[in-house]
Order: sequence, then structure tokens, then C-alpha cells
Amino acid sequence: MIKKILAIIGIALIFLWIAATFVIAVFPIPLKETIFPIMAVGCVFLPIVLWIFLWMISFITGKKNIASPDNGVKKPDLIVSEETKSEENEETNENN
Repeated sequence: MIKKILAIIGIALIFLWIAATFVIAVFPIPLKETIFPIMAVGCVFLPIVLWIFLWMISFITGKKNIASPDNGVKKPDLIVSEETKSEENEETNENN
């Protein structure tokens, strides 16, 4: 439950940051030349910082989440042909 609440807060922060950047870009606001570049850079770095925060939580707790580097990656099963299996069995039988 706490993860969902934190996720909703993170999404709301990103949405509000982008909306504020849009408002600053469109409307004449004092100090626009100073504030807009900060807000634009924040639009890039805020999602990255939130992802790093999620990754750190998964690293510390040992639980996988959406930010885990190996999330959803399945290791491929080795496909061994029948011929290879029979050769391995013959070698095993010869060694015994």
C-alpha cells in the first residue's frame, strides 16, 4: 500500500513540475529567463532521481521492483538437441 501511495506522489510531482514549466513558458512571468531553464532541467532530472530512489529501495531491501535492473529478464533455457544429449550420455557411459 505504501508503494502505491509513493508512486502516486511521484507521478503527481512529475505532472505538477511539467505543468509549472508549461505555465512559466507560456505566460509572461517576472524572472522567466532564470526560472524556465531550471524547470526545464528539472523535467529531465526529476524522473531520473525518482527512478534512482526506487532502485536504492530495491537494492537495500533486496526485493525486486520496477527499477530493478533484472526485472522481468528471463534467463534463456539451454536448448539441447537429442543428438547432443545422446553424445553426452555416451561420453558419460565411456567414462564409467
